[in-house]
Amino acid sequence: MPESTTNEHIVVIGGTRGLGLEIARAAVARGDRVTVTGRDPQRNAERAAELGENARHGVCDLTDWASLQAFFDSVDGPIDHLVLVALDRDNNDIRDFRPDDSAHTSLMKNVGYATSVHYALPKLAADGSVLMFSGLSMWRPFPGSTTISMANAGVVGLATSLAVQIAPVRVNVITPGVVGGTDAVDNADPVRAEAYEAARQRTPGKRLPTPDNIVDASFALMDNRGINAANLVVDSAMHTI
Repeated sequence: MPESTTNEHIVVIGGTRGLGLEIARAAVARGDRVTVTGRDPQRNAERAAELGENARHGVCDLTDWASLQAFFDSVDGPIDHLVLVALDRDNNDIRDFRPDDSAHTSLMKNVGYATSVHYALPKLAADGSVLMFSGLSMWRPFPGSTTISMANAGVVGLATSLAVQIAPVRVNVITPGVVGGTDAVDNADPVRAEAYEAARQRTPGKRLPTPDNIVDASFALMDNRGINAANLVVDSAMHTI
């Protein structure tokens, strides 16, 4: 688990479930203050209560610009690190393509991420950072990943642009591979389960990265001020074979 005495303020968009919640837990454990968000007010409040007295919660939707503005207006600044981990698992294949579903996912992960930074910018600490989540599907597509492959590639392009535009605030990307021990992988449908197993077999060590691996890598990008405009791939070398 990351160790720190910084007592920083970390805002996690998508911090009420999955990897976002794991990052929030680790932040609280190391003494940081966290604000977690999601679209469900009740879930947000419950997760913040579970995290303890150093946790706050807010509501926002990455496709609702007014909700993003209202959320960041309500945040007690400064924000030391903004983590954008929220995703929409659009299962879309080009042969049976659903443009409306694809547009919603792309809007959320690309324009929504950019809009979040826009509204957060007045409160971002100059020595702080933005961390955005991409995914290995931009290089290694999986069944139904047409939209998310596009969106993940867009996140990397966005980060490169933002690192120049909002300096000295640092902007980095983490690109997980298939992460074992998660609901999306452990309870995948048969077609995706087969693809995920093939991905595991591709890794040199025949193992998938774990949520703890992703959390540790996330804090490395947040804490190390020498890392900027980087895309850290945490996939147990899956992409090399």
